[in-house]
Amino acid sequence: AEGSSHPLMDFALRFTPADSFAPGMTGLVRDFSDADFRQIRATYYGMIAEVDAQLGRVFAAIRARGEWDNTLIVFTSDHAEMLGDHFLLGKGGYYDQSQHIPLIIRDPEAAQRGERVINFTEAVDLYPTLLDELGVEPTHAADGASLRPFVSGNPPAAWRDAAHWEFDFREVASQAAETWFGHSSTQLNMAVIRTAEWKYVHFAALPPLLFDLTADPQCLNNLAGNPAYVAQQLAMAERLLSWRARHLDQTLALKELTPAGVVSRPVRAN
Repeated sequence: AEGSSHPLMDFALRFTPADSFAPGMTGLVRDFSDADFRQIRATYYGMIAEVDAQLGRVFAAIRARGEWDNTLIVFTSDHAEMLGDHFLLGKGGYYDQSQHIPLIIRDPEAAQRGERVINFTEAVDLYPTLLDELGVEPTHAADGASLRPFVSGNPPAAWRDAAHWEFDFREVASQAAETWFGHSSTQLNMAVIRTAEWKYVHFAALPPLLFDLTADPQCLNNLAGNPAYVAQQLAMAERLLSWRARHLDQTLALKELTPAGVVSRPVRAN
């Protein structure tokens, strides 16, 4: 049923091998039992505990040097983990589970501690935040905005009301995805805009997705193409188009590092 919800899900469930995540296992991730997923989650939580323990050692060393109150700490990640939700493991796609990542900032000069910010933030905010914290002027315009006002307890009056991300599912070297979908490498990508109430996913060559997150937080009911939601779909698509027009770049996208070296594909007109 999950696989029939969209061609990308069908592809992921058909071809994601188990040994990509659990060495020595055979078959596909979709064939994992509930016990398999539980074991993987337990192992993952154990790895998180290991990270916590090692960070504790780092923090203890900073304190021992007397630099705790002179040290800015930013803890984050490049992606999250599906951990079996929607019968998937790893990262990527349009589900929140693989995109909702930790971001913890400790500014030694901030008076408050333990505050939780629920506003949308993006990875592009880290660059201007670090420059702002260090008092360094940027040499070029940043895509994001500094989070220091949140850290200092003075949230900005105006802030973004949506998060955005992109996912590229091309397979330049093997061309497996290109062959399956019947599209060129430059067509195998998607972009997402997610507000508090709606999520819209636009694909270069596959059908779009629209989810009402209030009624359907797990994104199981695609409303794209439903006549009752045409206006909402159009509004979200226009917002995404405006955002994407400011950020698109294919400079190194058609190169892939492989054991045999760099594989490069020419840009084809679509």
